[in-house]
Amino acid sequence: MKLKSLLLSLVAVGSMALLPQSAASAATTTFSCTAATVSTPDVGATPTVSTCSATAADGSLEEVQIPSNFNGNLILYSHGYVFDGSKLSAADAFSPQVASILLAEGDALAGSSYAVDGWGEVKSALTDQMNTLADAKALLAANDAAVLGQKLSANTVNAVYATGVSLGGMITAALVQQNPTAFSGALPACGVVGGGVSTWNQALYAELAFKTFFDPTNSVAATGISLANSTANYTQADTLLGGALQKTSTDPATAARLALVAALGNVPTWFSAQTNPALIKDGFPVQSAATAPDVSTASGLQSALLGQVDWLALVDFPYAFGPGRADLEAVAGGNPSWTNGVNYAYTLSRSQDYAEVLALYKAAGISLASDLAKLQSAPQVSANVSAVHYLQQYFSYNGNIQIPVLTMHTVADGLVTPQNETLYASAVGAAGNSGLLDQVYVNQPGHCAFSAAEYVSALHALMSRVSTGSWTAASPSALNSYAAIHYPNATYNATTDTAGNVYAAPPAFNTSGYSPGPALAPSASGYVMAGKDGGTFTFNSIFRGSMGGKRLNAPVVGIARTPGGQGYWLAAADGGVFSFGSATFYGSMGGKTLNAPVVGIAATPDGKGYWLVGADGGVFSFGDANYYGSMGGKTLNAPVVGVAAAPNGQGYWLAAADGGVFSFGSAKFQGSMGGKTLNAPVVGIKSYDPTGGYTLVASDGGVFNFNSAFDGSMGGKTLNAPIVGAS
Repeated sequence: MKLKSLLLSLVAVGSMALLPQSAASAATTTFSCTAATVSTPDVGATPTVSTCSATAADGSLEEVQIPSNFNGNLILYSHGYVFDGSKLSAADAFSPQVASILLAEGDALAGSSYAVDGWGEVKSALTDQMNTLADAKALLAANDAAVLGQKLSANTVNAVYATGVSLGGMITAALVQQNPTAFSGALPACGVVGGGVSTWNQALYAELAFKTFFDPTNSVAATGISLANSTANYTQADTLLGGALQKTSTDPATAARLALVAALGNVPTWFSAQTNPALIKDGFPVQSAATAPDVSTASGLQSALLGQVDWLALVDFPYAFGPGRADLEAVAGGNPSWTNGVNYAYTLSRSQDYAEVLALYKAAGISLASDLAKLQSAPQVSANVSAVHYLQQYFSYNGNIQIPVLTMHTVADGLVTPQNETLYASAVGAAGNSGLLDQVYVNQPGHCAFSAAEYVSALHALMSRVSTGSWTAASPSALNSYAAIHYPNATYNATTDTAGNVYAAPPAFNTSGYSPGPALAPSASGYVMAGKDGGTFTFNSIFRGSMGGKRLNAPVVGIARTPGGQGYWLAAADGGVFSFGSATFYGSMGGKTLNAPVVGIAATPDGKGYWLVGADGGVFSFGDANYYGSMGGKTLNAPVVGVAAAPNGQGYWLAAADGGVFSFGSAKFQGSMGGKTLNAPVVGIKSYDPTGGYTLVASDGGVFNFNSAFDGSMGGKTLNAPIVGAS
C-alpha cells in the first residue's frame, strides 16, 4: 500500500472542553535505559545520552532520551498517522538528525507510540502523551544512576515544549489547548490545525468532481468505504486517473477537467524538486520541477498538472478513496463529510489553483460554466451527524491558547494543505490571542518536507519567544540565517519529498510574505441563536460573546455568521451592529436617523462585509458588501422582513411579510408568494447556495421553496410560539 511509511493524517479532533485533563503525576512505569555517547556534527558537545524505554499500562510504548548536559528543556514529540494494523513504535523526535542536534545541545526528548494505530490514535494520544510527559519528568526528578546508567549534573525541568508533525501536529495543538499550564510553547508542524471537518469536506469536493468527470460507471465509492475493500477502491480510482493522464497529451479537455478536480481540493501544482525526470512511481511519471511551475506558460501548465496528478495518485487517493477514509468512517461511526449546500463555482474561485483552471479551460475551448453546472447537479452527499460530532470532538480548535505557538508548513503540501494555517489563525484571532501565534512557511514541495536544520531552527525561535517575549527570531530571514550559521553540515540540509526522493535542501523559509489563502470548506458545524436582548446561545459551536446583560438602545433583530464559523454579527433595530470573534466591525447605522427600523442582516460570502435592511426595504452596505439597489422610498404591500446574499456576494434578495421577493444585482428572481393567500406572514428568507435559489419561512412554520429543495415544514402543526427565522 502506498504511503505505509508516512506518519501523516487527515483525521479530525474536537473541542477539548469535552475531555478530562490528564494530571501529571509520579511515574508508575518501569523504564529500561542504556547510556551511550553521542557525537554530532556542527555541535561541539558530546554528551552521554540515556535512552529509556517502557511499556505503559494501556500498552503504549514510551521513549525518553536524556543527555548528561541536560539544559532544563524537555521536548514532547507527537508522531503522525500510522496505518491501522502496523506495529506500535514510539518516537521522540522528527528525525534522527533532529534528535542528535537537540540531545547534543542538552535538550531531553520524550514521546509515545500511543496505545493504538489508525484514526483511534487521536483519542489515545491525548492521554498517552501526558502520561509520557509525567513519566519523563519523574525520571529526571529521580536522577537515579542505577536506572539512567549515569548521574545527571542537573535535572530540573525549566521549560516543556510540545511539537509534532501531521497528525502529531494536530495532537500538539490539541495538547496545549487542553493542558495550557503544562507547556511553555508549542511547534505544530504540517498539522491539520484547521480541524478535520474542513479537511475531509475539501477532500470530498475533489472526490465528487473526479467521479463526475472520470468515473462514468460509478465504480469507485466516495464514502461508505469498507476497510476490506478500501485498497481495491483507491486502486480503481488510480487506474481511472492514470487513463485520464494518458489522454491529456492529445485531449486538452481532459487536462482542464483534471485541473478542476485538483483545484476543488486545493491540490498544489508542485510535487517534487527531484532531478530525475525519467522517474516512474507506481506507474505515474514523477514531476521534476526545481521551483513551483509558472502556470502562465504552456510548459508550466503541463508541469503543474503532472504535479497535481502525482499528489492525487500517490498521496491523496489512498486517503480519500482508500484506507484513510475507511478507517476514519469505522472509528467515527459513519461518513463525516458532506456536499449539501456547496456552491462549486464560488468554491473554485477561492482555490489557489483558480488561474490554472481558467487557463486550461481557455486552451481547451470548453465551457467551465457548463462543467460546474454538471457538477452542481450531481447527487449531493450527506454526512452522518454523529460522525461529524466525532470529528469535532477529536478535534476542533477554539483559539484559546495561553502560550506561544509557532506553526510551520511547506508551501506545497497536497495532503494537509497549508490553508489549515489560515483556519487556525482565524480561530486564534477570534479568541483574541493573535500575539501568541506566529506562522512560518518553507519553500519546498511535500508533506512535512523539512530539513533537520529548519526544524531545529524553528524550535529555537519558539524558545526565544518564550524567553524574550518577542517573535523576532521567528522571522523567515532570521530563521534562514540561524540555520545556515549553526547547522551547515549537509546531513542537516537535506529533505525527502513525498515520492521518497532525498535531495539537498538549504534553509528555505519563505521571505516573500507567502499566505496560503482561504480554506475551501467550513471548519465548523453547529449554530448560534440570538435573543432580543443580545444574548447568544451556541450549539455544537464556540461562544464568542454577546450583548446579554448590557444596555441596548434597541432590540437585536438578526444575526449573521462568518464563513469559517469563528465569529458572528448581531444587528439591532436601530441599525447598531455588534461584532464578536473573527467578525470584523465594518460600520453601522447606529445613532443615525432611519425611515424604518432595521429588520435583518446578511454577510457577504467572504465575511468581509454585510448588508442591513430596513422594514421599508432600504438597504445599507458595509465593508465589501456593495450596494445594488433597494425598495427604499417605494410603495410596498407589506413590510420587508429579511435579506439574503447571492452565492457570489454580488447581489441580494429582500423578502416582504406577504411573501413578495425583490432581487438586486446577481440575485436572480426565482419566484415569490406575493399576491397569494398565506396562513401566516413570512418572517425570513435564506439563500440556497447550490442553485441560486432561496427559501421563505412563515411565522406558522410554513416553508416556501424557489429553485431549492423542500425538506419539510411546521405548517399546520401546533407551535408554542411563532417561528421568527430560518437558516
